[in-house]
Amino acid sequence: MKKKITSIVAALLIVTSVNVYATDTSKYKNKINQNNSKINELSSEKKDVQQKKNAVSSEVSKIIGNINQLSGEIDKLSGNIAAKESGITQKAKDIEAMVLKIGELEAGIVTQINEIRGQEEELTKQEDILSERVRSAYKFNSFGSMIFTLMQSTSIVDFTERLMFIEKMAEKDREVMAIIDGIIVDLETKRAELEANKAESETIKAKLDTEKVSLENEKASLLSEKSSVESKLAEQRNLEESKKNLLANMTQEEHEIADAIGDIMEENEKLEEEVQRVIRAAQEKARREAEARAKANAGKNQKPAASAPVSSGGFVRPVGGRISSPYGYRIHPISGRRQMHRGVDYAAPMGAAVGSTKAGTVIVRTYNSSYGNYIIVDHGNGIASLYAHLSGFAVKNGQTVGRGQTIGYIGSTGSSTGPHLHFEIRVNGVHQNPVNYVK
Repeated sequence: MKKKITSIVAALLIVTSVNVYATDTSKYKNKINQNNSKINELSSEKKDVQQKKNAVSSEVSKIIGNINQLSGEIDKLSGNIAAKESGITQKAKDIEAMVLKIGELEAGIVTQINEIRGQEEELTKQEDILSERVRSAYKFNSFGSMIFTLMQSTSIVDFTERLMFIEKMAEKDREVMAIIDGIIVDLETKRAELEANKAESETIKAKLDTEKVSLENEKASLLSEKSSVESKLAEQRNLEESKKNLLANMTQEEHEIADAIGDIMEENEKLEEEVQRVIRAAQEKARREAEARAKANAGKNQKPAASAPVSSGGFVRPVGGRISSPYGYRIHPISGRRQMHRGVDYAAPMGAAVGSTKAGTVIVRTYNSSYGNYIIVDHGNGIASLYAHLSGFAVKNGQTVGRGQTIGYIGSTGSSTGPHLHFEIRVNGVHQNPVNYVK
């Protein structure tokens, strides 16, 4: 229950409703009203600060969510960049190995070229030899010459020797032809290998260069994206810091307002002591005057005045329902400080009847910004009861009421957040725990 209740208000309203108290307590009335007005203003200001704090806190939560999301993106990008860097490093190693291989291939190509040149020269030499023999054979009619040579033989041995010589010459020609054929085949093979090695070398090198360029471009793109996300993250962190500083300042402002409210309440506490002293003095004066009147009327033949029905028992509950806020210290809903709650709150439905806790006389029936509509009943012997936040009254000021008699109805007037009854017991102006009276 959020309400600004101070005991001095109750005491003041008791005394201002009875003539015997009015003169002695009027000097406190304006100051208390001013204090309550300040409390209302400060409470409204504190509520505004709290609402702003809630809005800023919501913004901070959203910013923190953005920061977490951006941090996750950066971690993911960092992982991708690391993978790309690893790929680039591997490609660089592959290219380096390929360069070495290409160097080896190129060295082999040079060797192959030299070998091909040597074989071409040998081929040319053998072709020249063969050509020369062919030309000679054609010029001198080699076949006829061989027949003539055989016919000139002087013996079988000489013929055989001449025939073997001719065969060796023919064998030599065949060898030359075979060499030429072998050189031609080898040259074609080596030329094909040379072209294949050149093509392979160029293809692999071009592929590796393309892959390396692609990886470098991907890495550059990731670095750019990471830089952009890091820039956003820095902005969010700066925004978070500024919002937190704003929250800290608002919290400080909230504390200062609460301190100001507490100071005013402490001032009202001191006024409470003065009012209690005045009430006790006034009640003592009223008691003496009543005794004097009784003594003056003694022996006179008078008809006894009608008196209110008084129960022989004790106090009764003013309304049914549970106690929603007990008597005693609690965290004050306005100042946020640990404060004294001077009564009990009964949860009850709107419009429910409120009965007097004991027989007595209504000495206050009025309205206050804190209590709303409220009634105070004097039960004699310095005991009074207070009923606050009523929606309406069932009795008049000065009326005598019996125990349990309906005096008002449950409401939510004044500083209240919902229908309920605030109930107090005062003894000589000093608040007491109502549960000690109302069992």
